Amino acid sequence: MSALAANSALIEYFVRGGGWMWALLICSVVAMTVIIYKLIALWLAGKGARSLQAAVMALVDQGDREGAAELVADSSTAVGAVMKSVLLASQNGGESPREAAQAAGSAELGVLESGLPILGTIANVAPLIGFLGTVSGMIRAFTAIAEAGLGEPGIVAGGIGEALITTASGLIVAIPCFIAYSFFTARVNSVALNMELAGTRLANMVSGGNGE
Repeated sequence: MSALAANSALIEYFVRGGGWMWALLICSVVAMTVIIYKLIALWLAGKGARSLQAAVMALVDQGDREGAAELVADSSTAVGAVMKSVLLASQNGGESPREAAQAAGSAELGVLESGLPILGTIANVAPLIGFLGTVSGMIRAFTAIAEAGLGEPGIVAGGIGEALITTASGLIVAIPCFIAYSFFTARVNSVALNMELAGTRLANMVSGGNGE
């Protein structure tokens, strides 16, 4: 099948699905945008985090806090942001390193979780939109039967086709969204745990081991 034929078949499939296909198309575009954004954001949030953490801990252990602060200054990782807040708190006073770690961790967690509610909502709503299209298609089919009887199978088939297509399309949109949502949630939890452990350990180190 040529690309032109495939595109024509896809367009025909979309048109046969009825008006609710536009809602599903919008959901799919939004979901794809969020998925691409989260892939890039989470990759940046964790890129080189382990090596950065080890290097910062080594410098602090050697008493070179300025060198450690310079190392995390330009880091794009979530762990780097937490360690930067801890080091600044230890230098400036006022806020304790542990409080700084908790505040920075909460802020970074909010950034990491951004977009996930959208994916979760689409995963739940897309099948409902498909079901709504199913109901709409069945209404069309039964209306056609009432008006034309069973002697016009083409009219009845149009409504049934709309019902089946929207159901399938809703699931096609929802399933990848659910998989992506589960993957991103697990990844965010992993980064959050790493932030908490790194922040607590560094706070204890700069506070002389008492975590105050």
